[in-house]
Amino acid sequence: MRALVAALAALLFLPTPARAQDSASVGAVMGSVASQNNVLLEGADVVLEGVGSVRSDSQGRFTFSRVPPGNYRLNVSKQGFTSSSRAVTVWAGVTAQVDVTLGGFAELPSSQSWRVAVPLIRAGNTFLVRALVNGRREALFVVDTGASYATISTELAQELGISFGAGSPMVTIATVSGIIRAPVASVESIQVGGAEARDVQVAVLDLPGGPQLAGLLGNTFLSRFHVQLDPMQGVLMLSQ
Repeated sequence: MRALVAALAALLFLPTPARAQDSASVGAVMGSVASQNNVLLEGADVVLEGVGSVRSDSQGRFTFSRVPPGNYRLNVSKQGFTSSSRAVTVWAGVTAQVDVTLGGFAELPSSQSWRVAVPLIRAGNTFLVRALVNGRREALFVVDTGASYATISTELAQELGISFGAGSPMVTIATVSGIIRAPVASVESIQVGGAEARDVQVAVLDLPGGPQLAGLLGNTFLSRFHVQLDPMQGVLMLSQ
């Protein structure tokens, strides 16, 4: 009996194997892959040297879990686009966010039905996207599904030679500062993530937030598409 008790006591005090790489002692790397015209790319090869490789999903996203802390190199490639390589530092208990842009423009499918996923840029409670205006000027726009009109700044309108001012039709707009009237102009094209609308009516209006905000994407643009705003995934889905 004593021998049995001694054996059980010995088992109780045997060292237990440490769980391989406790979650508090490892990190992660996640991000997205997009083209130069902000179309999220599916099927890009993403390699984290010394860890492994994955392919970006249908929304251009990738994840490496349980990565030991350290310095790594992330290589991203896709046929038809310029590859990208960058250094990534992983810290214990932290997820490193890495959004990669590959050189090259992605085209929309030639079929009548298509969908694009556009990366959202979060600024507080506001979501921004990059848009290409008149095929010449890329700029940041606020996404506002409740706004009747898209808007562009006075500076952008002047830069692109868009006529507005005396004699222009006027529109009444409710802003946080009150009700104002703004001139209406026509923009030849606005392109967001490969989704393009032509002959878009815009109000020429300067938004608070400084010159880095070129305007607002309202329903004179958004109504051309089926729109889904997904804050959790960080994407704006546009489809037809």
